[in-house]
Amino acid sequence: MVIYLPIEIIFNSVELVPYILIELSILAVSLYINHIKWFNCSKIYFFFACIISILPMMYIVPVGAAHEFLLLPIALLPALLFHNRWLGVIMFTLVVVLFFVVLNTREMVDAIIEATPEQLAFFRNIYLAVAFILTFTIAFYFRTIVNDFEKIIKKKNVLLKETKSEIELQHTEIKASISYAKRIQEAILPSNNLVEKYLIDSFIYYQPKDIIAGDFYWMHVLPEPNGWDINGDTILFSAADCTGHGVPGAMVSVVCNNALNQSVKEFGITQPSLILEKTRELVIETFSESIENVQDGMDLALCSLNLKTHELQFSGANNPLWIVRDGEILETKGNKHHVGKCDLMPDFKNHKVQLQKNDIIYIFSDGYVDQFGGPKGKKFMTAKFKQLLLSINSQTMNEQLNSLKNTFNQWKGKLEQVDDVCVIGVKI
Repeated sequence: MVIYLPIEIIFNSVELVPYILIELSILAVSLYINHIKWFNCSKIYFFFACIISILPMMYIVPVGAAHEFLLLPIALLPALLFHNRWLGVIMFTLVVVLFFVVLNTREMVDAIIEATPEQLAFFRNIYLAVAFILTFTIAFYFRTIVNDFEKIIKKKNVLLKETKSEIELQHTEIKASISYAKRIQEAILPSNNLVEKYLIDSFIYYQPKDIIAGDFYWMHVLPEPNGWDINGDTILFSAADCTGHGVPGAMVSVVCNNALNQSVKEFGITQPSLILEKTRELVIETFSESIENVQDGMDLALCSLNLKTHELQFSGANNPLWIVRDGEILETKGNKHHVGKCDLMPDFKNHKVQLQKNDIIYIFSDGYVDQFGGPKGKKFMTAKFKQLLLSINSQTMNEQLNSLKNTFNQWKGKLEQVDDVCVIGVKI
C-alpha cells in the first residue's frame, strides 16, 4: 500500500484501487498470523507477501522506472529470516529467478499507467533510493543482530572458561579422592609377597575398568594350630566380581571382602560352601540396614587348596572352576545365584577334587569373556577363552600372564573396556 498509494495520488489512476485492497488484505493476514503466534509460519508468509506485493508493480509502471530493483532488498531477507541454510538458499534463488523473469517479460505487458520521460526519471530515482535505503536497513539490522550475537558469545565464552576452571578443579579433587581410594582398595588385596609365598607357581591378572574396581581377589592362610582340624598348609583364595564397577563396585567390594574375612577369621569357617553361606548372611545383614531394597552382592569362585595333599575344595556363586589337565579343561560349575539377597537362596554346593601334578587351576570374573573387540566388535566369549587357555597351557605362569594381557588388549583394540578383569591361575 505504501508503494501503490503515492502512484494513485500522483496519476489519479482508479485501476490501482484493487492493488491497494490486496495490500490491505495482505497486511491484515500478516497481523493475524503474528497475533496467534505462528512465528515460523509468519516468516515464510512475510517473505512471500513482500514478493506478491511488489511483483505487480513491475508490470503496472512503464519500463524505465527501475522498479525491478525493489526485488534486490527482498533477496537479502532469506539470510535474515531463515535459520535453515538450505531454505535460505532456495528463497534467495527464487528472488533472483523472479528478477530475471521480470526483466524479460515486462515489455510483453502493457503498462496500466502512462508516464512521461520526466515522470519515469523521477520514479527511477525514487525506486533506486528506496532500494538502497531498504538494502542498507536490512544490512544494518542484520549487522546489529550479529553484533548482539557476538556480545552474547563473548559472555558465554567467559562463563564457559570460568565453568571449565571450576570443573577442572572439581575433576582434580575427585580424581585425587578416587586415587586415594585406590590405595585403600589395594591395601585390602593380598600382597605379592603373600601370593608368591603360598602360591609359588601362579599368576593374577587384575585389570580394573576404572581407577578403582568392583572385582577383587582374596586370599587367606589358615593358621596352625587352630582347633579346626586343619593346618597352615591350606590356603583359601578367590576371584570375586561385585555388582557394578568403579566407585559403586568398589564400595560393594569392601563390604564383600570384609564379609569373607569375618566368615573365616571371626567365625572360624574353613569349608568353601559354608564360607559363602556365612558371607551371604553378613552381606545381606549389612545392606538390610538401609531403607533401600539393596540386592547388591558378588559372584565368585572360592577355592581351598591343601598344599601338601593337593586336595582342592571349591564352591562358586555363578562362577566356575576350570582345571586344565592333559590338554583338556575339566569344569566344575558353581551355584546359579550370587552372594547377596535374591528370591531363592539355596545352600551352596561344596566340591572336592584331587589334583594331580601339572594341573592348572583357573578361576576368573566375567570381565575377560564379556569384552567387546575383534574385527566385528563382538564379545570374546567363553569358548574362545577356553581355546586361549589351552593354547598357552605349556607356557610358564608368567608367560601365560603376558599372553592373557596381550590377547585382551589386541582384542579390545580402540574399544572401551566394558568391565573389570580378574583371572587367577595356579599350577600344581
